Amino acid sequence: SAAVPRRSSTASPRTARPARTTCAARRRSSTTSPPSTSPNVLRGVDVSLAAGDGWLVLRGPSGTGKSTFLAVLMAALRPRAGRYAVDGLDTEALRGEDLRARMAWLPQEAHVFASTIRANLALAAPRGALAGSEGEARMRQALAATGLGGLLATLPAGLDTPVGSGGTALSGGERRRLAAARALLADRDVVLLDEPTAHLDAPTAAALLRDLRSALAGRLVVCVTHDDDVERAHDTVVRLGGATARTG
Repeated sequence: SAAVPRRSSTASPRTARPARTTCAARRRSSTTSPPSTSPNVLRGVDVSLAAGDGWLVLRGPSGTGKSTFLAVLMAALRPRAGRYAVDGLDTEALRGEDLRARMAWLPQEAHVFASTIRANLALAAPRGALAGSEGEARMRQALAATGLGGLLATLPAGLDTPVGSGGTALSGGERRRLAAARALLADRDVVLLDEPTAHLDAPTAAALLRDLRSALAGRLVVCVTHDDDVERAHDTVVRLGGATARTG
């Protein structure tokens, strides 16, 4: 799999990325403005993760707080108790938009717009940031990294191929890979994956996971999944359900 090049400092200046990005999260609540009597969806979540430590994989039946966990990470919800810190800084001191600016999110049903492959990928960055030959090279390498390089090579119009309304010209696996390439091009410190293998057959899911593992190496990845095949030996696994979460 190809590695996706980072934006050059001359083309798009950005603050230098810290060598390690650590997130600690604990005792998350269930609603944005909960009444004092409403129950907690998440309790006892205590985890710390740094880039290069493997993925943080969240497992658990529906309704156990997996989506709530992602919402807290993106500051759409705030913890009712406990602490959520990034690089040692309590996120209560950060604006939600500043925190989300460090993250790329691959939702379970990532939308593919009725346009071209190029236009869908260009949404990953500020307007014009992926223009020109350098931008096109980054797009091609992102597609290669997520397993779409072979498909791109067969398309006469290449990046300017229309994908149809909702991406109907692509298979389910290809739409998921296109969305993953878009997440890579966002070039964020943290990548959130929400059920990346949902509705994919076993061979397609395995191939996508292999490509994602390679493409996201060195980034902090949080993956919510029901899929038993997502976990790897070096991952941190949090199992939700029951009174408290279990890690390991």
